Amino acid sequence: MIHARIGFDQGPQVNDPRAPEWSDAVNCFMGWWDRIVECHYAKGSEFLPITTEFGPSPYLPVTPYTQKTVASQWELNLHMLGLLKQRYCYGS
Repeated sequence: MIHARIGFDQGPQVNDPRAPEWSDAVNCFMGWWDRIVECHYAKGSEFLPITTEFGPSPYLPVTPYTQKTVASQWELNLHMLGLLKQRYCYGS
């Protein structure tokens, strides 16, 4: 199973994988996941569960004083779902 959260060298989760400043981190994780998917495909695995894993605060950063998250956890997970489906759902 892949837990599809994108971290970075100073924290467990980027604040928004759609933001251009995180493209290096996104590409790095996608590369790792590509290799995992390729290994499962080569072994003939019928399924490889992938769970979008963008979590709530404190994984998702908050603004000072208000403690409101800087992005919508729901939207981030939907974005990752779409990205992963587009990349890995062959023939669907």
